[in-house]
Parts: sequence; structure tokens; C-alpha cells
Amino acid sequence: MSFIKKGATTLAIAGAMFAVAGCSSSEPRQEDPNIDSVIPQSEQGYRNTTVGYTFTYPENWQNGIVQRDTFEWNDQRIDADNMSVFYYRNYERNSDPEPLLALAAYPQQEWEQMQRQAKDRSGSTPPHVIDTKNDQVLVAYINTQNPYDAGSNQGQQYARHVLSPEQVKNAISW
Repeated sequence: MSFIKKGATTLAIAGAMFAVAGCSSSEPRQEDPNIDSVIPQSEQGYRNTTVGYTFTYPENWQNGIVQRDTFEWNDQRIDADNMSVFYYRNYERNSDPEPLLALAAYPQQEWEQMQRQAKDRSGSTPPHVIDTKNDQVLVAYINTQNPYDAGSNQGQQYARHVLSPEQVKNAISW
């Protein structure tokens, strides 16, 4: 009986160590769009170590914004090399997160090809080029469609969190 208990304890410890090791990975959680990284009030910005840029949060983003490493933007898959999406969430109403901004990196050649193909399409909000560096193009997808009634308190709160392309450019260090 003692052998079984020791074996079960060893297995439990090994499983816990495996789970902790998995959580400490520095790789972005690109595969799970439902994991939120709540932006704490003490945070000054988001650092993307894979691409090498820093996004300094606007002051009003210190509450109600969550960040996810995902390739989903407004119910569509974005085929970028790296992407982070920032969502507005009203915690007082326990609302679902609504996308505000996505920062995506593309290889220069892929970006140019996408631009040629985009000339044949219409209807979607085009991304804004923020910067280029080392054959990478950093773009911002900005959600200008308020998901709430614009006259409501929640709609006004959401609108105050939406950034212009210029504000995003000024908040990026690369």
C-alpha cells in the first residue's frame, strides 16, 4: 500500500511540475483566444519580445482592457506572423470583451502581396502601417465600429478607448 501511495504522490508532483513548466513558457498563447491577460493598473505597456516592439498603454487603458495573443480579429483569422489583440471589457457589467486594436507583424514580401490582393477586395477595414523594421511590417487593425449603442454609457466608454492610427504610432517603440 505504501508503494502505491508513493507512486501516486510522485505522479501528482510530476504532473504539477509539468503544468507549472507549461505555464512559464515565453511563447505567446496564439492557439487559445479565450485566455485573457488583464492589464493591471501598474502596467505601463505591452512588450512583444518575439517581434521586439513596445506598445505604451494610453492612460485610460489602465482599467477595462484585456490583451490576448491570438490570430482572431472580428471573427476572422488573420494570417500574420505574430499578433496581439487588445479588448475593451466593462467589468461592472461583466460584459464580453470587444476588440479595440490588433497589432500584427508580417514579413515585408508577404505584406506587399497582401496589398496587391486587397486592391481587388472591399468592405473590410484596412490595417494601418505603424512601422517597418528588419523586413517586418507592423500594422494596426483598429475597430472603428462601436459594438454598443453609441449613446449609451457603455458605448461612450468604448469610444473613449478607441485609438487613431496616429495615437497607435506614437505609442509604439520599435
